[in-house]
Order: sequence, then structure tokens, then C-alpha cells
Amino acid sequence: MAFFREELVKVSYRPYDELIIHEYQRFAIEDLMRLRCTGLQVGSIAPSFQWADGVLMWREPFPQNEEITKENLEGRVHWVWLAFTPMPEYRTSLTFKETSVTIPIINLSDNPVFKSAAAWLKSIDEK
Repeated sequence: MAFFREELVKVSYRPYDELIIHEYQRFAIEDLMRLRCTGLQVGSIAPSFQWADGVLMWREPFPQNEEITKENLEGRVHWVWLAFTPMPEYRTSLTFKETSVTIPIINLSDNPVFKSAAAWLKSIDEK
């Protein structure tokens, strides 16, 4: 009878060094909700928004391919498009009144990429 000794593996953490946003647009919250809910069934649940430090976001990453994977491994993440609106207080969801579609909101304030994106958006929004 053979006994195997379970070895733990080394765990490394390598956060991204850079977030590259290729396009962004500020929207009023109602317009952002309308965009997210267009084409969805009445009463359904929409894909989620992300929230960090007072900013509601909807981001579209690049499709994963060899070049994007290489960029990610080198510490850079790319977002094709980012829509945002100020939302000082976190809420778990929003409901678009015209269609009763619910949009879940994920609090990513502890995520370094989203926290940095929120800080950058707030800085450009003040200009």
C-alpha cells in the first residue's frame, strides 16, 4: 500500500500594473440603465454593473486572444469600452422602471483594478 504525501503548491499574486481604457463615456444613471436593459424581456435580470468607490461602471473587455493573453501576462489589462456614472451610495441592484428589469450591482471596491478605474474616472469627471 502506497501512501502519498500531499504537498502544497506555491501561490503567487501578481496584480495588473496597468489598466488601458480605449474608450469611455459618462452617462446619466437612467440612460446607462436604459442601454443595459434594451432588448431584455420585461421583468428579467440584466447582466450586472460593477461599482467601486462611488462610481457605477459597465465595462467591455477585449475578447481573449493570443495577443491579449500576452498583455495580461505582462501586467496590462485592456477594456474596449467603459460606461460610467457617479453613484455615491452602493446598492445591490437597480430596477429599470419602464420594463421592471433588475440590474445586479457587484461591489468591487476591494479590487485594485476597479478601485483604480473609479479613482481615475472621478479625477477626469471633475475637470
